[in-house]
Amino acid sequence: MRALQVALAVTIGVALPARAQQLAAPQQPSVRLLILPLMWSSSADSAGAIAVSDAVRDRVTQLVRSKVLVVPKAKLCEALGQSGFACNGLLDEQQARQLARFLQVHAYITGSYAKSGTALTADVQMIDISSSGIAGRFTATNGNPGTAAALAESIAQRVATTVRISEGIRNCNEARRTGQFGRARAEAQKALAIDPNSPGAWLCIATIYEAQRMPPDSIIAASQRALKGDSCNGTAWEKIASGYQQKGDSAQAAEAYISQLCGEPRNVQKRLQVAQLLRQMKKADRAVQVLNTGLEHVAGDAQLLEMKLTICTEASNFRCALDVWIAKADHDTALFGDTTFLKPALGAAQQVGDTQALLKFTKGAYQHFPNNPVYVRARAGAFELAGHTDSALAYYKKALAIEPNDVNTSLLIGKAIVDRAQYDTAAAHRFEAAKDTVSLKALREQFADRLDSARTYLNAGVMSRDSGIQLNAAAIMRSAGEKLVRANAGERAVPWVDKTLELTGFDRATPSDTAGGRAAIRRNAAFWYGLASVGTLSRDFSIMAKSKKCDQAKLFNDRLERVKRALQLGRSVHPPTVDNLLVNVLPKFDQPMESVKRAYKCRNF
Repeated sequence: MRALQVALAVTIGVALPARAQQLAAPQQPSVRLLILPLMWSSSADSAGAIAVSDAVRDRVTQLVRSKVLVVPKAKLCEALGQSGFACNGLLDEQQARQLARFLQVHAYITGSYAKSGTALTADVQMIDISSSGIAGRFTATNGNPGTAAALAESIAQRVATTVRISEGIRNCNEARRTGQFGRARAEAQKALAIDPNSPGAWLCIATIYEAQRMPPDSIIAASQRALKGDSCNGTAWEKIASGYQQKGDSAQAAEAYISQLCGEPRNVQKRLQVAQLLRQMKKADRAVQVLNTGLEHVAGDAQLLEMKLTICTEASNFRCALDVWIAKADHDTALFGDTTFLKPALGAAQQVGDTQALLKFTKGAYQHFPNNPVYVRARAGAFELAGHTDSALAYYKKALAIEPNDVNTSLLIGKAIVDRAQYDTAAAHRFEAAKDTVSLKALREQFADRLDSARTYLNAGVMSRDSGIQLNAAAIMRSAGEKLVRANAGERAVPWVDKTLELTGFDRATPSDTAGGRAAIRRNAAFWYGLASVGTLSRDFSIMAKSKKCDQAKLFNDRLERVKRALQLGRSVHPPTVDNLLVNVLPKFDQPMESVKRAYKCRNF
């Protein structure tokens, strides 16, 4: 925020002309009031907002000339100009308060202006900063059709009413300070007779209750009445919070402190204090809400984001933490070149599984660190999660080129090849309908060849001494085998699922070995191995029978038994299919094998 560098108030304040100072003026008001330009939401409303603000300033000066000294526009422009602001420049609430204090005024008026068609509306806040008794908040409208003059008159009349009763409020506060509680209460009642919701009068009554050591409920009730005239009055909310703390109600006290922020939505330090209080109370979600509201007013504020990140991390709210990392990156793209930012940001995005965040972070990481295999692999993973398999494969290969011996990257490439290989079922159906077996066979062979191209990368995992890596390789190979079986390319599928069975210990597994990931992959692979093998049994039996060799007969018999065991192990995958094969298909080979054994006088099986 740009700080207001304002000269001493004596040089730019509301000083009387030299000649007037020589004259006795006992009736000269001592209370100084600053009327700031109303905020506007669009440039189209700027002229109207300035016109209304100027008219209010002039009209209030006329109405309460003997009550307050209104800072003239010339002095306001002089002060703003010395700080680098335009005469009608817009100030946020902290800049407005800072200007008011430098100008040594007792109260100031700010607010917003809006135009809808011909209807004009202004939300006005009168803010007391030096016990002036001038406080309140209201909405003014001049009806339809609207004019700036009519709206300014409406505002000025409300301000004038508040100014007129402010003397009684000051009298109330003075009497309360001297212990004259009855007189103080009487002065407050005079103000309330004119404005039943006067914040200043009710706050004076609240301080009387405090001085008389009345119960917290009385102070809270009076302060809540003050809020009817100014829903964001900071002093009222402070007293309400203090009252609830005395009652031991920390939850209500915290909510009061939160409500107090509506008067200073851009006050970062106060918002951080409230968030810290909620953090200590283990109310992480409420603390984040408070911080999010602050970020709506002060987008990208580093302190608010850091506090939010701390709270979200402590609460293991990774979604919330990721939002912080995204916000930081949006406001400072240089962070993509900072590894202390990238690592936790990527970790949060991966934890949540936010594809867009991963693509965003990995893009920045790769641009700054194109030779870092960690970020290259992360980029590939982001593309894979987004379904961009071709891009994922390209980046995995880049990572492997940087680290040729990285087994995990090799497996990722193999997996990407297997995952992206899709059998063209539509083309297959057309060839089947046309009885075009040549084209159908070529289609299957092309599909199988694409899958086979993954073997080079998967072999690194197969040969690894790490059982976990081997298991990952087995899972990928099982997936490839299943795809081939579904494409009716069972013969090409057998090597894939057979290797899977080998890696998962099919031939050495015990009946009790049924739990865990290895057993699950083994069971699934056994099912697909059985299906892949059955389709070639008749052909291979004929070849074996024609050979008239017992060693070939034994190989076929061993294979037949292996297929039976595999189907029995994989039965839970799809019992009807397995039961049909075990009951109606495989038994057809039992008698022929006995005949082969007798005919060739085989004793090796």
